[in-house]
Amino acid sequence: MKKQLFGTMETRPGKASVMMCFDEDRPDEIMLHWWGVAGQPTAAALGLRISQQGDVSEYQAIRLFSHDERGQVMEPRVDEHTRRLLLSTRASLKATRTGLRGTWLDADGPGGKISLKPLPSSGGIADIRQCGSWDEFKQWAGEVRAQGGVAFRGHGSHQFRLETSLYRSGRTRLNRYCAETLPIFHSHVEAVTNRRINLGDSVDYSVLLGLAQHHGLPTPLLDWTGSPYIAAFFGFADALENRSLRSRDNRVRVYALTREFVERFSPPIVTIPFLEPYMSFLSVSARDNPRLYAQQGRFLVSNVGNIEQFICNIERHQNVRYLMAAEVPAAFASEALGDLAFMGVTAATLFPGLDGVCRMLRHAMAFETTSLPAPGKPNDGSESSDSA
Repeated sequence: MKKQLFGTMETRPGKASVMMCFDEDRPDEIMLHWWGVAGQPTAAALGLRISQQGDVSEYQAIRLFSHDERGQVMEPRVDEHTRRLLLSTRASLKATRTGLRGTWLDADGPGGKISLKPLPSSGGIADIRQCGSWDEFKQWAGEVRAQGGVAFRGHGSHQFRLETSLYRSGRTRLNRYCAETLPIFHSHVEAVTNRRINLGDSVDYSVLLGLAQHHGLPTPLLDWTGSPYIAAFFGFADALENRSLRSRDNRVRVYALTREFVERFSPPIVTIPFLEPYMSFLSVSARDNPRLYAQQGRFLVSNVGNIEQFICNIERHQNVRYLMAAEVPAAFASEALGDLAFMGVTAATLFPGLDGVCRMLRHAMAFETTSLPAPGKPNDGSESSDSA
């Protein structure tokens, strides 16, 4: 079963849009979000699986969430009647080939139908430039700048998609992440750095998120940079370091987000809401985070796992262009990284400290000892068949 499903639910006031989130390590818990009913607030409910017979599971609602006038998520105070209805709510869901279908009811009687599937696809990125060389990529970078590209991200393989490390780790429930994981990380950060971090302060909160992202903790963030060449470095460095695991036709992909996207999806404060599907572009403070400063780092945060498809769906629905990309054969890794080093973009400059220096030297050693095949050049058997 997918970790995240979308669809509709019949409520008594009207049909609502819904999102259901699972965490792989807690398969008996679900978080159901619903919104879009006129006159009704956005809400979410935590449910616990109380029985399972074959492909049919029954869940009981145990907690209700809403948000206040400032948009902060909370458990609202409810009257006794509402509490009774909540604790009596049951959902019976049957697994189908593509998702879940079922019904819900409470103490007042039958409620309505629920239908859930993975995020609907309306096609991939509309604008992907296939560059035949590193020089063509540099030409693309200049063109994208003229078209308003302001944020960039590099992937070592064109087969990777825009997904957060939290989603890849098997988790989608941001309520649990904020309530359990971040507080523990926060206590350790204060102990290790000997600095006070106030989670009620937007800047401090952003510092904590940035430290989590850059030190390997799974987060609902995606790294972006203000430079297409820094993004290209990350893509080609990953392609070079993992060349034995990739196919011969592997291509590095660099994404670009437009200024219009950044302006529309940048919130006034740094937060992680989770009641509706959302994404926010964050300019996070680089305090105590020299890597973020060196990499011109920015973040995209979302509670949607398949961010790439989420953006593409918005583009097609609203007839706008937010996301572009370029692909370059990974065989140009040595040339690209050598050129980037001449520009002053190396692992040593992007990862201040000895770890970055050693990674830079590993790249230089790979240039000298590894012969990457030129695009279209057949493998003569002297190189690994997995070499990119």
